[in-house]
Amino acid sequence: MTRAALLCLAVLVVRSSTASAQPLDLQLSVSPRTITFASANPDTSPTVTAAPISVTVRVKGPKTLQWHLSVLADGDLVAGPSTIPISNVTWAATQAPPFQNGTLSRTTAQTLAGGSGALNPGTTSTVTFSLVNSWLYDAGTYTQTLTFTLSSP
Repeated sequence: MTRAALLCLAVLVVRSSTASAQPLDLQLSVSPRTITFASANPDTSPTVTAAPISVTVRVKGPKTLQWHLSVLADGDLVAGPSTIPISNVTWAATQAPPFQNGTLSRTTAQTLAGGSGALNPGTTSTVTFSLVNSWLYDAGTYTQTLTFTLSSP
């Protein structure tokens, strides 16, 4: 049986609602923008790991600036009528802090990184996504979109 999951990564939102007199510049880069979990035997591979992605955050602004990077799934992994809960996907991030490990959610944006003050030059984390593997998943190619949001309150 073939079970593969494909996550499309969307870097959609970079926003700021800071009313400071100093200019504010938030930059986010995610590469590559697609990850794939290979099909594997759950008896020998209870967790399947995708190739890592690079996430780079650059923040220019006042020293008191607070910033936050979150990730939110648009839903569960989907292949036709079949689904795999997105909470079965976790990530491990290097460069901690400001980056941190976590679990994907379709309802609540999860913190990937955060801090205060400028990051100029930016900092890059290698983020590796892992999927809990199971014989209970229907065969298919599952997809979902993740949205990364870099913001400053």
